[in-house]
Amino acid sequence: MTMNRRAFLKAGAGASGGLMLSLSLPGCASVQTGYEPETGEWKPDAWLELTRDDEIYFTLARVEMGQGTYTGLTTLIAEELEVEPAAITPRFAPAAPEYRNPLYKLQLTGGSTSIATSWEPLRTAGASARKMLKMAAARIWKVEADACTVRDGHVVHPNGIDSLRYGQLVELASKEVIRGEVALKPRSEWKLIGKQGNRLDARAKSTGTAEYGIDVELPGQVYAVVTRSPRYGGRVDSFNGDEVRAMSGVVDVVEIERGVAVVADKYWRARKAQAALSVSWDFSDALSLSTSDVFEGYRKAADEDPGESERSEGDFDDAAEAASTVLSAEYAQPYLAHATLEPMNATAWYQGDRAEVWAPTQAPDLGQIAVARVTDLSPADVTIHTTFLGGGFGRRLTQDFIEEAAAVSFKIGKPVKVIWSREEDTRHDLFRPAMLHRMKASLADGELTGWHHQVVGPQILDWYVRNAAPAQYPWAPKFLYNSLGSAG
Repeated sequence: MTMNRRAFLKAGAGASGGLMLSLSLPGCASVQTGYEPETGEWKPDAWLELTRDDEIYFTLARVEMGQGTYTGLTTLIAEELEVEPAAITPRFAPAAPEYRNPLYKLQLTGGSTSIATSWEPLRTAGASARKMLKMAAARIWKVEADACTVRDGHVVHPNGIDSLRYGQLVELASKEVIRGEVALKPRSEWKLIGKQGNRLDARAKSTGTAEYGIDVELPGQVYAVVTRSPRYGGRVDSFNGDEVRAMSGVVDVVEIERGVAVVADKYWRARKAQAALSVSWDFSDALSLSTSDVFEGYRKAADEDPGESERSEGDFDDAAEAASTVLSAEYAQPYLAHATLEPMNATAWYQGDRAEVWAPTQAPDLGQIAVARVTDLSPADVTIHTTFLGGGFGRRLTQDFIEEAAAVSFKIGKPVKVIWSREEDTRHDLFRPAMLHRMKASLADGELTGWHHQVVGPQILDWYVRNAAPAQYPWAPKFLYNSLGSAG
């Protein structure tokens, strides 16, 4: 392709919209990429979009739950594109294979892996867009692309004077083809990575304009609260639905797998009506294990099984026998609720042939499966709109809150927001596992001669994990079951 400056300016004046960069990446089948003449948008890959109006959008595949991905991952793109992070607008990714975490093969944010797994792909996306923009400008100027530079959203001519905005080049850049690997900026040239910068979400969060799941409001939306079994595995036997339905503002009272949902036109009316709800539970298949039972089992396991040795130097028994003093201590870590600042919530809207969900979830593709499980839809019929998360800590990897909202919406045919109270969030959390630590130290003449550390856990709610969890959460990956409490 050849084009002189006059022809370029003429073409640019008649163009509208923007430019969307679209690299030919393996597996990018579900996210449309390329240039759209009608809108003037260029999307070179699944993450990046540039427009004729010099707007730059970045699709954030890892959720923002306070840990900084909104700023950190955007910075990777900005570094390679030679723009300030504030010049880029991040957008939360939809559920799509392109956005899966390569470590887990699922679209989840967890394990402190966001930077590690995005480091090269995002920098490559930014560097590729930069190169294509330079190639487009070089064709106009009839110069070598490598002789051009980029600065503050412009491609600069080798003379150091003339320049073209990215927005002017998007259509032409979309026609360029990169052959071979793209060079990333060397560490010595970094201007943003590793430097102190402002968080891009600070203003929105401090002014209340950031949308969390609990902020979502839809036309015709109703509110639901769920009364859940006080014991794992408990099932609803009966409840006084007719009495509660007669209360002011109550839309319906419906049974779902996880309990009984009270639906009302306003949240507080639903919560007040819940206080009048009386549920009789069937505990015939429920878990009877107590916390004291668990620790009793831990201590028995510690007494009978030394476990696997992670590190061994010398013989502790010999050191202890020769020691003048042996100290021992036992430390117990109880079950802990994640206690995210934003309680569990989700808004679901079942619409017959499809469903939409707005939720603060760490795993939107698992959310699709959760919705499909309690409706007559397939995961492909479910759209997940990810919001800001008011904390995650792994709790929002489980999709029980999404499943509840979808189940209620499926039954009443309205957009439903389910909100857990702080008490419910604590009582029905999938708790961080309890653990038992036993430590021994041997000393001779005041010097440490041996150390032994024994850890037991997490065997949290073994019955629940082995029986109820696989049935109730078929969307959960095996590693999640392990974190819930498989023997270990």
